[in-house]
Amino acid sequence: MKKLMSCALALVLSCAMMLTGCSQQNPPASNGSGTGGNSGSGSSTTTDWPTGTVNVTLPYSAGGDTDTYCRALFQRVGEKLGQTFVVTNLTGGSGVVAAMDVMAKPNDGYTILFNHTGASLVQEATGTVDFSYTEDFENCCTVAIDQTYALVAVSKTGQYSQYSRGWENLEDMLADAKANSGVVRYSTVFGSTTEYVGLMLERDAGVKFDNIDVGSDSASRMAALLGGQVDMVAINYMNIKDYIESGDLICMGIMSAERVEGIDFPTFVEQGYPSVVTAKKYEVKFPKGTDQAIVDKLSAVCKEVVEDPEFAEVLSGYFAQPLYRDAATMDTEDPAEVEALKAGLAG
Repeated sequence: MKKLMSCALALVLSCAMMLTGCSQQNPPASNGSGTGGNSGSGSSTTTDWPTGTVNVTLPYSAGGDTDTYCRALFQRVGEKLGQTFVVTNLTGGSGVVAAMDVMAKPNDGYTILFNHTGASLVQEATGTVDFSYTEDFENCCTVAIDQTYALVAVSKTGQYSQYSRGWENLEDMLADAKANSGVVRYSTVFGSTTEYVGLMLERDAGVKFDNIDVGSDSASRMAALLGGQVDMVAINYMNIKDYIESGDLICMGIMSAERVEGIDFPTFVEQGYPSVVTAKKYEVKFPKGTDQAIVDKLSAVCKEVVEDPEFAEVLSGYFAQPLYRDAATMDTEDPAEVEALKAGLAG
């Protein structure tokens, strides 16, 4: 699989470089001395960046959690900096296509990657990709955290009941999975947090699922669940709240260390599966070598947004919380999380 991924990544990188060469270049970033910066070392502490449109690439489709948080953030960032931040959804490879595209762009400050650790750090821990999210980008900041991953299935009494296996709770599902090894179909995105928590549950509960990749975005996975292609999905609560309230889906547990405010369902920790825990941290990154003055300026503005009660209110509507981490903190904590994921998978 890794060889296939390597070939795919090479093709994406090649195409991205050709597109970059043909596209119109953004205005060069100034570091206060009249020259565009392309290195974190020796850069000035002031910059007139941005002087033109900034492109923000995110790896998932419109309407999901990553898209929602990204647009809420950069609308406010654009207002504060007086420039337009254009958000582009570039899907594929569970975030790999977008990451490779950003890596191939000039490090002039006019290209940004907005992604989350739920995919990137798992990919790094499993060696799915031939690059490093923690080393091959210029970290800027973290702006939010979502700890609402839920394991859901079709209800036996809702409008999609023809696809139900008759479960009412986690205990029912695990009993089915034990009695029918490899039969219960779990929607996994290989190289992402869904794969990781699925593996943890299989290991801790002593079961084996039929792991099926039906797409990396929330919409595709929900369509697969409601259409009977899979039996259960691990997904952010914001995507299934209405289905839960209507009785069309059941929630078998939340994958957070503690109860999430506003979500009245038990965690997997409470139900005896302490390894089935995950949190997605939403991060802002530049291509490697971007002027440190640009990185610092955007980080400071993002911090202002994260501390704004209006931004917190947007996130709370989706049961997420503001979380600001600067680049130095990310440089320390993200590699440590990669090692923890490796240890979990090895355990």
